[in-house]
Amino acid sequence: MTTTWMRPFRRLLLAALLAHNVHGAALAAGQSAPVAARAPAPSSAGGTVVVSGARGPDALGRIVDPTTSVLLSGRHASSCAFMAPYNPAFDPVSVAYMREFTAPDSISRDVVSLTEYAPLGDVSNAPLPASLGGTPGLRGRGRGLGLGVTRGGLSGLSGGCGEADLRFAAGRLHIARNDKSLAQAFAAFGRKDYPQALALFHTAWDKIGYHAAGLMLGQMHLYGLGTPKDGKQAVYWLDRVAGDRFDPSRQRLRFDPAHPQMMSEQIQAALMLAQILERGIGVPADPAAARRWYEKAADFGYVPARDILGRGWIAGSFGNKSERKGLGYLKDAAQAGYAPSQYALGKLYYAGADGVARDIRQAGAYFEAAARAGHPGALFAAGRLHDLGVGVPADQNKAIVYYKEAALKGDRDAEFALGTYFYEGGLMNKDAKVARGWFDAAARQGQPDAMASLGAMLSKGEGGPADLALAYVWLSLASSAGNGDAARAVEAIGPQLSAEDRTRADKVLRPVPRS
Repeated sequence: MTTTWMRPFRRLLLAALLAHNVHGAALAAGQSAPVAARAPAPSSAGGTVVVSGARGPDALGRIVDPTTSVLLSGRHASSCAFMAPYNPAFDPVSVAYMREFTAPDSISRDVVSLTEYAPLGDVSNAPLPASLGGTPGLRGRGRGLGLGVTRGGLSGLSGGCGEADLRFAAGRLHIARNDKSLAQAFAAFGRKDYPQALALFHTAWDKIGYHAAGLMLGQMHLYGLGTPKDGKQAVYWLDRVAGDRFDPSRQRLRFDPAHPQMMSEQIQAALMLAQILERGIGVPADPAAARRWYEKAADFGYVPARDILGRGWIAGSFGNKSERKGLGYLKDAAQAGYAPSQYALGKLYYAGADGVARDIRQAGAYFEAAARAGHPGALFAAGRLHDLGVGVPADQNKAIVYYKEAALKGDRDAEFALGTYFYEGGLMNKDAKVARGWFDAAARQGQPDAMASLGAMLSKGEGGPADLALAYVWLSLASSAGNGDAARAVEAIGPQLSAEDRTRADKVLRPVPRS
């Protein structure tokens, strides 16, 4: 193989172009709970919205099912739902924690406990008769499961809470505990009985207002499952979920870098709304509105949304362009431990941009941070800096470790790098067969230099059988991707093809359209 075909890897510069896909890895598919069930989007939908992720845990690290919760919380009430002052003695998390150790529900004797079946308390356990003061029926410190109220009575709840609110909360919790409509709706959806599922999701929403039900109604209207496609209805239902009341002290998602795609139904609805409005699926495109929903998802605690916003501001995807704002969002996400943002910042500092001075050391720091999190692109970039000695002392032994990790994760540039090392020998034994395997892996992902190198090896029978037709195919593809050396190789090999070789190559390069 000539070096004009195989341009030695060490002479290549690290590509530092910022990806313009604002979604990147932020919306990568993950394991989803039933609430994240998603409808398949037919190809005629005019666009596809795929947002999935696992449901996040509560503050104790457990998955919370509202249909089995035994807490009678102020959140089940109406006018006072989010107005009660915080008191650790009856905070649902604190109460649950105490029960884990079979301790009394309350850590304070200034709190009484109300049950679902006695929202105003149990008069048999009341510390004082009604005639001696206090609210009738409010019982003293006990083991009841319920809503904490200060011993002073209902006045301990602010925001206009009263007996009607307590009764409303108890009734609502009783309905939720016995309701089966949501489970039945998912069962109908699972067996593809979409009209029945649609009706049951409506029932579940009307009864309790489950976010999962509203989310599914939005998706079913978007994709026309059990009902005609209707973008406006999809937006209506998703808006009702994403725009529902939100308590940041209790509901904001805790970001876990090890599981970055964790999300709530409200986050999922906000992301779907952003995608619909950004792409104009079923409704007119509105980039500014899409940006607002991404911001909403970020406010809900979804860190990857900050990555989307950062890339969007830098690329001008939302109408306006602002490197300053984009950099701010990316730094927020990077500091939270989101590896794709760390990698994006590394590329920005490596290349420099408007409002971002070129800083190789800063770039290396971000590459290293993302590499430690296992980001394939960052592993390759960090390895490349060590390989070339850019910003750090040259160390090819360290570089090859990064390349191997990145290649095993599917990074095409790292696969090409390993192929070159095995082809040239030096740090490792020369092995044409292994080199050809790595070039093949990278070429199948469209790496131009790997396509040229594979074509060269195929033409000469290095590392395996010679195949002039397949060599011509790979060299032609590399030439189309801009590899000048491959273009010259195509001109040299073309006249050597037999009629059979030409036919085989044309089947790949010029396929006959299906009628």
